[in-house]
Amino acid sequence: MPMRSFLAMLSLSVLMAGSALAQGVSPESAEKYNSGQELYKKRQYQRALVAFEEAVKIDGKNAQAYRAIGTTYRKLRNYSKAIEAYQMATSIKSDYAAAYFEMGELQLQTKDYTGAQASMKKVLAIDPNFAEGKARSRLKVAYLQEGTTLFRRRNYKAAAAQYESATQVDPSDATVFYNLGLAHRSARSVNAAREALETAIELDPNYGKAHRGLGDLFRATGKNSSAASAYLKAIQADAKDTRSRLNLAAVYQAMKQNSKAISVLSKAAQVDPKNADVHTALGKAYSDGRQYTNAVASYKRALGIKNSAEANYRISEPYFGLKQYQNAIRHANRAVSSSKWRVPANVILGDCYRELGQKERAIAHYKKALGNRQYKKYAEDQIDRILNPMGGGEEEAQ
Repeated sequence: MPMRSFLAMLSLSVLMAGSALAQGVSPESAEKYNSGQELYKKRQYQRALVAFEEAVKIDGKNAQAYRAIGTTYRKLRNYSKAIEAYQMATSIKSDYAAAYFEMGELQLQTKDYTGAQASMKKVLAIDPNFAEGKARSRLKVAYLQEGTTLFRRRNYKAAAAQYESATQVDPSDATVFYNLGLAHRSARSVNAAREALETAIELDPNYGKAHRGLGDLFRATGKNSSAASAYLKAIQADAKDTRSRLNLAAVYQAMKQNSKAISVLSKAAQVDPKNADVHTALGKAYSDGRQYTNAVASYKRALGIKNSAEANYRISEPYFGLKQYQNAIRHANRAVSSSKWRVPANVILGDCYRELGQKERAIAHYKKALGNRQYKKYAEDQIDRILNPMGGGEEEAQ
């Protein structure tokens, strides 16, 4: 419920309380309570608060006045005092559903999701249909918000438990099952994640994010064909889903279907032309297919959007393939300051200087790759070939 609408509901609830709510308390307390209502109606909140507090001083059993104090303190943004007042109201009147509900709303507002859950459960225990089902809806929100908080803290199992509780409150909400699926996946509960995501899709067959989440799950477990099918459904549900296109292209490349990857990424570049990641991925697909001129063009578009170390390193590869060594050197030098791309950039610098006959510079760059397990063997081989060229200094075979 939007905050403005909720506050309007609170105001109306206080004003409609009237003398009927004040029944069972002393006439003097009821009179102070009613005068507080009139002041509240006129937005004279401080004076209304004084009247409500006088009402409870006269009769400490005036639960309605305590609830009104809570509502007024909330209006004045004194949330701790508001909670205290709501707690007093519910301690006096244990079946006071409205006071529990308003306290739960305030707890949601102040991000006390555990408290909000407890308050809304109280409301539902008293009146399952309170406020036309709003308590049930807000209980679901409390579970979702707590789940999201735990997810961001990487406490995935606890987050999944919160989302699971939300599904029990509303088993028809596809978003809740989607969140549950993500939490289970992050907790590495693959089967539970798949079940939750598939349930989300059953509830909403056009739920693009759920299809993409299922694709990510299949991709992570090496089921590339199933992953591709899921990503295609995600794209069908949302033509602007760039992430699914990028992931689909990566799956096609893993399946050695580079032409399909190029097709997917070319479409992604049309749909999302200002996305540097798309142009970088397309450049790599072209480069892997030895379409170096197209690769350079894609990388240039990526660099025009975002001058990243990755794009600078990657464009040096097709430039090397085109034997444009100076261009390759220029861009590779822009990537050597990056912790992630420093080593591969030094390797390609070594390759370029090797081709240019600058042996010492080539060796210097290859040496910078010796500490990296992935590139160590290649760098050692290149250094050895430079220092010990085949046939050098040996007699020819007879």
